[in-house]
Amino acid sequence: MQLKTYQENTVDELLGKAKKLLKYSGEKKLVFKSPTGSGKTIMMAEFLKQLVDDRDVRESLSFIWTAPRKLHIQSRDKLERYFEDSRALKCSFFEDLDDRRIDENEILFFNWESINKADNVYIRDNEQDFNLTSVLERTKEEGRELILIIDEAHHHADSDISQGLRSMMSPILTIEVSATPKMKDPDDMLSVDLEDVKKEGMIKKAVILNDQFINLLKEGKIKTQLSGS
Repeated sequence: MQLKTYQENTVDELLGKAKKLLKYSGEKKLVFKSPTGSGKTIMMAEFLKQLVDDRDVRESLSFIWTAPRKLHIQSRDKLERYFEDSRALKCSFFEDLDDRRIDENEILFFNWESINKADNVYIRDNEQDFNLTSVLERTKEEGRELILIIDEAHHHADSDISQGLRSMMSPILTIEVSATPKMKDPDDMLSVDLEDVKKEGMIKKAVILNDQFINLLKEGKIKTQLSGS
């Protein structure tokens, strides 16, 4: 898939900022702000591909991608198609995990509402010892660092989502992806300018209604000649 110019530039900047933060000790937070319709998911896919291929990145990395409602399913499908040829990363749901762990260069996609429910099957203890806590423990026992991606985080409060997830997972890097981010005190931030998105035709500046017909805005409603035909 051919990225737009602003998307390529954004991926380069995002990669540079992430690599810089990974060199520091402790858990770091990065905000990626981009307008709706700008292709945030595709830019993140290319960023992750370049990140795991980068020779300067010494860490063995595993990933968790969280999103509200069923958006994690859409994101997983998009990224799986994006990685279809390169096989750069593996995209998995909880039940797909091999050996009850997140492998290197594997992304675990999760609905964050389910993570926040204490009685959820992914959280509570079970005879198989197959829950999120044990999965994280096994992943880190193998020496891998975790990167947490919080997609569309503006749907929920920062204190309820970002803080809770980061406390549970202890990721080396948290990336919040949103058109209207909520994360407090990020260590770095990257914003995509709306005008750059419009120049590439990803978002239209205006919509022409019923071209060649007279359209009038009257009392808050659009009146058109078509209504009389």
